[in-house]
Amino acid sequence: MERSKGEIIIPHELIAILKEEPEAKDFFDSLSDGYKRGYCDWVGGAKQQATREVRAEKALIMLKNKQKTLKT
Repeated sequence: MERSKGEIIIPHELIAILKEEPEAKDFFDSLSDGYKRGYCDWVGGAKQQATREVRAEKALIMLKNKQKTLKT
């Protein structure tokens, strides 16, 4: 599958967790593409499923706190 150069692929772990937290999802949606890509690459870049899930949980906390950048 080809994707356009600027397309952001949101990992399903992040999608699932944001469905449960509308306030965090609204903040995520308000971010610029660069910040969104940072979150998506960080969560989706993990090789193990367990790590992706842990990162999605951490991302949720950061998004709830309205953090644009990753501070792990």
